Amino acid sequence: MDNLSISTANYVKAAREHFSKGDYSAARQNLLHACECTLLLAKKSSGEEREKHLSTFKSLKQFLYSVDERIAAVSKKSSIASSPSLSAESPSEKPQGNNMYNDTAPSAPPQFVGSLSPRRLTDYIGQPQAVTAVKELIDAALLRGSALPHIILYGSHGLGKTTFAKIIANEMGANFIEVNVSNINAQGMVTIFKQLKARDILFIDEIHTMPLQVAESVMYSAMQDGRITYTEGKGSTARTETLDLPPFTLIGATTEIGKLAKPFIQRAIQVRLEEYSDEVLAEIIKSSFYKLGMKADDDISLKISHRCRSNPRIANNTVKRISDKALVRYASLNNIRDRGVFGSVEEIRKLDIPITEGIVDEFFNENGIDEFGLEKADRELLRIMITRYGGGPVGIDTLARAINESNNVISEKYEAFLIKKGMLKIEREGRVVMPEGYRAMRLPVPEGLSEKLSSEEKKSTSQNSEKYEKKKISASKHQDAFKCERIERLIVYPESVKIDTTPLDLLFPDVERPLEEMSKHPCELEIDFGDKKRLIICDSFLESRFASALAGVGYIQDMKAQSLEIPYISQQLATRRYFPDFVIRDYKGRIAIIEMKNFETACYHLNIDKYEKLAEYCESNGYGYAEIMKDYNAEEYTSIDAISKRPINRRLEEFIFEAIESNGKVGEAAFGLKDLDVFNEKHGKAEKADIYAILLNNRRLKNIDRGGTNLKIILN
Repeated sequence: MDNLSISTANYVKAAREHFSKGDYSAARQNLLHACECTLLLAKKSSGEEREKHLSTFKSLKQFLYSVDERIAAVSKKSSIASSPSLSAESPSEKPQGNNMYNDTAPSAPPQFVGSLSPRRLTDYIGQPQAVTAVKELIDAALLRGSALPHIILYGSHGLGKTTFAKIIANEMGANFIEVNVSNINAQGMVTIFKQLKARDILFIDEIHTMPLQVAESVMYSAMQDGRITYTEGKGSTARTETLDLPPFTLIGATTEIGKLAKPFIQRAIQVRLEEYSDEVLAEIIKSSFYKLGMKADDDISLKISHRCRSNPRIANNTVKRISDKALVRYASLNNIRDRGVFGSVEEIRKLDIPITEGIVDEFFNENGIDEFGLEKADRELLRIMITRYGGGPVGIDTLARAINESNNVISEKYEAFLIKKGMLKIEREGRVVMPEGYRAMRLPVPEGLSEKLSSEEKKSTSQNSEKYEKKKISASKHQDAFKCERIERLIVYPESVKIDTTPLDLLFPDVERPLEEMSKHPCELEIDFGDKKRLIICDSFLESRFASALAGVGYIQDMKAQSLEIPYISQQLATRRYFPDFVIRDYKGRIAIIEMKNFETACYHLNIDKYEKLAEYCESNGYGYAEIMKDYNAEEYTSIDAISKRPINRRLEEFIFEAIESNGKVGEAAFGLKDLDVFNEKHGKAEKADIYAILLNNRRLKNIDRGGTNLKIILN
C-alpha cells in the first residue's frame, strides 16, 4: 500500500512538471499511471480510506481533462498553421517523431473522425503489465536500431490484441502487415515473405489456426534463422531456392495459446492481455465518449461498464451506439436535419451533449441487456436449465438441442461469461446453475443447493485446516556456533555488507500479495524474540521448519515473511514479480533475503530468473541472499550457490545437447530422465545435481518442467 501511495505521488509530481513545461503528452501518460495506482489503492481499502482514494481519483481525472483540452488546442493550432495545400491524410505530408531507422519516422496514423482505437502506448488504458513488458522491448529495439523480437499476444476475445499490435507498430515506426493464415498455403506465405522490408511487423491473428505444413516448412525457419527454403517451379524445372529475410517481427495473436505449436512458443515472447475490471473499463468508456465529442460522468461510465462483459470491444461498440442515440435525440429536439452538420468531433463537442442515465437505460432496455450484463440468450439458457432440468446437471448436447445452438456457441459465447460471473458451474455430470444464476433470474435459490454448497465449503475448510500447521517457538538468545556456521555457509554476504539497526518494519513495510498468488497450504509460525513477537505465515512446511531452525539456533534477531516485492523479466521476457520468502536480521545485525525452494524445482527456468534478480537486488543494497533447498537424499540443506559452484560434468553437458538434437528429429526435442538413464548406462553415474549445475551455468538450456520431477530440458 505504501509503495502504491509513493508511486501515485511520484506520477502526479511528474505530471505537474511536464504540464508546466508544455509537454502535455508526457503529463497525460503520468496521470494515467497515477489513476491506475489510485484505483488499486481504493480496491485494497475500505471505509473512509477508500472514499479518500476515490476522491483523489476524481481530482486526477479532472486534471486529465485539462491536459486533454490542452492537447486538443495544440493540435488545432498545428492544423491551422500547416500548409492548406496538404490534407491531413496526404501521403506527401512529412511524418513527425523520432526513429533510429530513418531520418524522419512515421508518426501514428491520423485520428479519423469517430475512431476509438488508441494509437500510442500513452493513450492505452489498462494492461499495465503488458504495456511495461512491450515498452521495454520497444525501447531496447530503438536503442539498438534493430527489429523487435517475435511476440505472441494471448488472451480471450475482444481484449484488443489487434489494436495492441498496431500500437506496437506505431511506436516502432514500422509497416504493419496483417495476414489471414487459416487457409493459406506454403507458397502464399513465401510470397508474403518476399515482400517484407526491414523491420516490418507481420501480424497474424488466431495464429493457432495456421496449417501445420505452412508452419513447419516456412514459419519456424523464418523466425529462428531469418531465412526460408522453398521450391520454385514445377516438375523437371523445379529448383530449391533460399531467401534471406530482412530483420522482421512476427506478432501472433491467439485466444487459445494451449493449441499453439511449441516451436512458436519457443521462438517468441509471450505477452498476456488480462481481463479488464469494471473500473478500468469505465475509464475506457469515458475516454471513448470524449473521442466522439460527448461527456459521460463517472457513475454513467461505471454503469455502462457493468453491462459490457469486461470486454473493451463490447464497451466501445456500446459507446458508439449510445452516442448515436444521444446525437439523434439532440437533433430531433433541436429540429436539426441537414446532412453532414455533425461531420467532425469538434462540431459535436461544441454542442456539449451529455450522456444521461435516461438514454443509457433506454438503450439497454431496447437491447434486452440487464444490470448483470446478461443478454436475452443468456437468460433463456438459464431459464431452460432451471425450468426444464431443475437447475442441472445438464449435458452440453442436451442444452444445444434445447436452445438450437451449436456446442461451440454455448461453450464460448454463453458459458464462459456465466461461469466468470459465478452463475454457472461445470461438473462431471454436466452444467449446474449456481445461486447467483437464480438471483440474476430473480428466482429463489433452492434450499437443497444452498445446503449442498454449505456442506462442500465445510468439507473444503476441514481439509484445509488439516494441512494448516500452527507452531510457536522462542528464538534462542544463545547462538549454537556450529549450527550458525553451517547456516551462514548457505547465505552469500557481499563484501559491502553493512550492519543495519533500522527496524525491519521500516525497511520492509508489509506488502499485500494478490489473491491468486497466495499459498494454498499456509503454515502459521509464531516466533517470540523476547522484545517482540512475530506471526509468520509461510507457504509450506519447508519454509516454516527452516524458519524454526534459524530461530532455534539463535541465528536471527528478527524476521519477516514475504514483505518484499521484486519485479523481474523472465527468459520469456514477460514482466513478472515475486515475493521472496524471508527477510532476516542475523545475529551479527546483517540483513539477508532468503528464498526457499524444493530441490526438484530449484532449476525450473523461471526460478533461475528469480534467483538472479534476487542476487542483483541484494548486492545493490548490501544484503545477503540465498536460495535454499533441502536435499532429501542427503537429509540436509543446500543452496543454489553451492550447486552452481559444483564442477561441470562436460561429458554430460555435451550429451544433453546431443540428446536434444536427436530427440528433436522424432518430435520430442527435449532431454528427460530417460536420457539420463541412457547416459548412466554408457558413462557412469551422474546425479540430478550435475544437471542443475549445467543449467545454472549454461543459459542456452532451459528446464520447462515446473514440477521438477520429470525434467524436461530444451534449447532456450
